[in-house]
Amino acid sequence: MRELKEGARSHSVRAGKKRHVPMGQNGQGGKAHDTAERRVFKILPHVEEPFEFDGHGSPFVPMLAGAVAGAVEHLCMYPVDTVKTRMQAVQPGQPHYTGVVKAFGSIISAEGVPRLYRGVSAIVLAALPSHAIYFGTYEFWKGYLSGGKKHGNNHGVHAVSGAFAQMAHDAVVTPVDVVKQRLQLYGAQQKTVTGVVRAILQNEGFRAFYASYPTTLVMNVPFISAHFVTYEFLKESLTPIFGYEIEPDGDIVTKPIVHLLSGAGAGALGGLVSNPFDVMKTRIQTQALPVKMRSLVGAFKHIMKYDGVRGFAQGLTARMLYFTPSAAICWTTYEAMKKLLRLDGHRH
Repeated sequence: MRELKEGARSHSVRAGKKRHVPMGQNGQGGKAHDTAERRVFKILPHVEEPFEFDGHGSPFVPMLAGAVAGAVEHLCMYPVDTVKTRMQAVQPGQPHYTGVVKAFGSIISAEGVPRLYRGVSAIVLAALPSHAIYFGTYEFWKGYLSGGKKHGNNHGVHAVSGAFAQMAHDAVVTPVDVVKQRLQLYGAQQKTVTGVVRAILQNEGFRAFYASYPTTLVMNVPFISAHFVTYEFLKESLTPIFGYEIEPDGDIVTKPIVHLLSGAGAGALGGLVSNPFDVMKTRIQTQALPVKMRSLVGAFKHIMKYDGVRGFAQGLTARMLYFTPSAAICWTTYEAMKKLLRLDGHRH
């Protein structure tokens, strides 16, 4: 990639500014630039470099970028997450929502707009360390499993690295997710984060915070596999269409629209694949099941008995509406932050 940058830099320095180079456009710069550009488009859609702690950044760059991306993502999408939780955690005596739009209208009219954000402080505070750990772990394992190779787009490496990252992420965020969902429920007795934490410790014990952790891991294996493979595939496919930009210092940067669309597609497919497990996880975390049924197998049996196969599709629309833009926001913010912190825009 260094040779690639040097070939591109000879033109970008003369241009004196960032420029967009669409597929197949040679522009100015003569034979040298033409050769460099052909090499770019031969390699760029397939290039995937492990994160390197060079002069442009430090080991904390992907962690800081990830923390910001996670906070922005959850702040933007929290109301949709509240609706999803309400639709999945159906209990006797509580409102039954027949659609996402109706659920939004019902919650706002009956409980007010602020109710959509109850518990947001807990999830945003958790997003900072959890996403920092997530992206930091992902970058580490991606570099380790690639064996230090600078080139080669291995979807298996992306999937496995994402799985390790998700396990570390969920270890941090699962207890917070339990608290968040208890606050999101209709008629929640506790109105604050500290109140929910005290109630859980007194009535259920510390283990309740991790009761859904196995289910969460099982859920996230197909989600992360589908998510990362889809993201990389879409990025490869969209980069030749939208082109790339060459920074003044010669860095080759994938355009933000590519990350936005690739993230959206990955989020949509990942949300679709993992929704049945998300329904089971939500039922376990919100006590919508008898005590003896609060396990992955127990939740499956309970949903099949009382809701049938259709029960596993509850909240699917809300989940798709959540993960499609949230993944787009997260990836675009992450890439923008890395670029801002002087990390190559095409690395991730």
